[in-house]
Amino acid sequence: MRLKNILIITLAVVSMTTFTGCIDIIEEVFFNKDGSGKYTMRMDMSGIMSMVKMMSEMEEMAPEDEENTEEKEGGMGAMMEQGIDSIMYLKDASADVRQQFDDNPGFVDKVNMRMNIDPDENIFQIDFNLDFANMDDIDYFFKNFDKIGAMMGDDEESSELDMLGMGGGMGADSPLGGIMGGQFTRYFDMTKRTLIRRDASQEETAGMDEEMGEEEMQMMEMMFGDAKYKMIYHMPGKVKKMTNSSATLSADKKTVMLEGNLMDYMKGDFKAANIIKFGKK
Repeated sequence: MRLKNILIITLAVVSMTTFTGCIDIIEEVFFNKDGSGKYTMRMDMSGIMSMVKMMSEMEEMAPEDEENTEEKEGGMGAMMEQGIDSIMYLKDASADVRQQFDDNPGFVDKVNMRMNIDPDENIFQIDFNLDFANMDDIDYFFKNFDKIGAMMGDDEESSELDMLGMGGGMGADSPLGGIMGGQFTRYFDMTKRTLIRRDASQEETAGMDEEMGEEEMQMMEMMFGDAKYKMIYHMPGKVKKMTNSSATLSADKKTVMLEGNLMDYMKGDFKAANIIKFGKK
């Protein structure tokens, strides 16, 4: 299956997902002692695999003609039969995309996106991965997520994406782009074996309501009202203390977990702020 067809199919299904609420967003960070590490933002849409399978069956039942035959060869039926496990690297994007990150040299070498669709295991996940040198890289990643979303398509594909109603796929104007971009800001800092996670300010969350308007907020509630937002932090040493009482700690005291409602987080009702102190080992 051509990469172009994979992207278009995936974006179409992501678009449908926003109207079902069957999506969880998982933020997972592996920290090294020097403040570097790996950051993953996962969109888990495994809950809609039954719907995707049904659509693929409907596609296979469509009357045969030259146009339908071509669509089936690169359509959902093929995706359900073959599955997808593909990685795309930001460094391989078009020159127009890469040059938008010229203010942060080397950043394009740190980012990739993995699509994993396994119908047998009922897995439908999209991971954005960042190998960060420090906390600033994480903030930069999300402040520029609309640009990073361009790695999912190029000019040749844009007209087809518009026909699917994606309007730029996962850019700032799309529902998921809006959540994962400017409205979904995270604030990290690490110093003296202490990780600080800050929440957005009241001004920022209030600004979201004003910027989106009542109707748009109601639409977001409908799209993502049941969506979960989960944070998993793998610390480089055993946790000695953390300030968020809603967070849980693994048995080995090195992994901190916190889970809540995505819309509550965006509105500032679910607090993710935490100060985590950890030891050398």
